[in-house]
Amino acid sequence: MTTGAGTVRRWHWSSLTSRGFVHDLISRRGLVWAFAQRDFRTRYRTSAIGWAWSLLQPLANLAVFSLVFSLVFKAKAPELGNGRGDIYALYLFTGLVMWGLFAALLNLSMSSLRESSSLLRKVAFPAWAPVLGAGLVQLVQVALESAVLLIWFLIVGNVGWTWLYAPFLIAGIGLFAQGVGLAIAALNARFGDVEYIVGVVLAALYFLTPILYPASLLTGDIAWLGTLVTGHPVSWYVTAMHDSLYSLDGPGVLDTALLFVFGGLVFLGGLWIFDRTSEDIGELL
Repeated sequence: MTTGAGTVRRWHWSSLTSRGFVHDLISRRGLVWAFAQRDFRTRYRTSAIGWAWSLLQPLANLAVFSLVFSLVFKAKAPELGNGRGDIYALYLFTGLVMWGLFAALLNLSMSSLRESSSLLRKVAFPAWAPVLGAGLVQLVQVALESAVLLIWFLIVGNVGWTWLYAPFLIAGIGLFAQGVGLAIAALNARFGDVEYIVGVVLAALYFLTPILYPASLLTGDIAWLGTLVTGHPVSWYVTAMHDSLYSLDGPGVLDTALLFVFGGLVFLGGLWIFDRTSEDIGELL
């Protein structure tokens, strides 16, 4: 990658799949952390209530969708794992935590790279550093949302050992989303239309993921839609989280491990695409 400050060593695929990449990532963890601290300080800098917005925004969405879909459209959630009926808002909130992380990492990957354009033209450093830094800060919001979700489950007595799968599922979708985000961030630097296409795709994918409704409802004449809804990776993670926290019947050690490894592989793949397309990226932004 070439910037106004000189030439930066290219990051080849061999470094992504060997000890070299691990060494590079670890050695530059301070740089990633510096970008994370910068993003943490500035994200809600002009807001009166600061990071409280990180909870108020998803909770407001939860309230609106719960009222509309449970009261107007009479949507029903599956039975809770403790056998004490169903709570649609809890089912919805569980899916929103996973969806929120996925969508936020995609959008942050593009915005954080764009916001670092002037710095990239002046200073030589890996362009993925600000992207990963912004991703780390997003984990703070996920942690806050997850804490509220778990407290709610505790209050209604829906607790089980399957909760142990949840951290690995969050990590898995985080790696998956960050990998996809790195790839589209690099492409967006070259083709500005990518950002708008991603917005359209996310809007459609939200309704094609079992967040507002269980996929089990898509049977009979619309079974083809059920296949579409359950066939993409975001749905895999959302369904697994429902099984882990809401239904308390899965997803199982093997499925959890596969989802985690899959996320890691997509992350490496996204870094590879970013590497292959990020030469002179500071001049393109």
